[in-house]
Amino acid sequence: MANDIVVSIYCTAYNHEKYIEKTLNGFINQKTDFKYQVIVHDDASTDRTAEIIKKYETQYPDVIHAIYQKENQYSQDKDIVKEFILPQITGKYVAICEGDDYWTDSEKLQKQVDALEKHKECFFCVHRVEEVMENEEKTGVLFPPEDIATGVISPQEFLKMTRKYSFHTSSYLFEKKRWVEYQENPPEFKTVCPVGDEAYMLYFAQLGPVYYIQDKMSCYRRGVPSSWSKIQNSGNIVEKKIKINKQMAKTILLYDEFTNHRFHDICCKRYAYYMKTIWLLEGRTKELFEPKSKELLKSFPIKHRIVLLLSALFPQVSQKIYREKLLKVNQKKDTRKDGKK
Repeated sequence: MANDIVVSIYCTAYNHEKYIEKTLNGFINQKTDFKYQVIVHDDASTDRTAEIIKKYETQYPDVIHAIYQKENQYSQDKDIVKEFILPQITGKYVAICEGDDYWTDSEKLQKQVDALEKHKECFFCVHRVEEVMENEEKTGVLFPPEDIATGVISPQEFLKMTRKYSFHTSSYLFEKKRWVEYQENPPEFKTVCPVGDEAYMLYFAQLGPVYYIQDKMSCYRRGVPSSWSKIQNSGNIVEKKIKINKQMAKTILLYDEFTNHRFHDICCKRYAYYMKTIWLLEGRTKELFEPKSKELLKSFPIKHRIVLLLSALFPQVSQKIYREKLLKVNQKKDTRKDGKK
């Protein structure tokens, strides 16, 4: 019975034949005292992804339900989650894991459901995630990187944390009712936000406290050819960074309006951070001397203000330094990706 399902897991896959088996095993290995379902969407993969999914669907018909596309929907700008996955979701809660990531703790769902059932004030639960390379070599990177005690995090603290680092989607568990509202009536900031993770975190933070579990219970696979991180770290990296920061700056302004300025101070600091990156990369730090920038400058710590003012005196030099710094960070990621120390 559909109403017996407590958690609906959805998984989007495209040309993930190297990884999808490990992803699906992470689902079927869950030990719970409740029923759960898995909705897997294959977006017309050109490799053996659909074949592998079909094998698992046949073997576990009561758990795994697949959607097979004959034509790629993402390339047609279709909202895959809203159009194809959402109608299949029947659980009280929803969990996410993309076809190239995987869960490592067989009690992950049980721990998260227990947490939200106990803490009714929370609609969103996340946990720590470990980064691995395409070949599953550990990079030593954790999301989040800091040790945070298991427990309830206030909306304000969670928003401050998400400015510094991300909570990966493979850790998400949230209440279906709230998620459906978000998908069917998306706030304007969601339509502008360039990063899906960011939009989710912003939305659920304004609903109430977030429950965090310190346990590492999933892995994010970096360097997969079709992944978002791979695309962003190739080609003209500087221009992509500028574009994303402009989109995020607009996102935060819209979010501030959406929340009726409940988190105005936090939004101002995040907006200032994005504008600082844009100014430095575009060599526009002279704008700091303009009257319109006076209030924005106050959002920065003293140390940052000094750096920005010095950059404004030497905009071309600071632009070159900042761009080179960005490229070095990206090179470091590529070195890690290649397995070099």
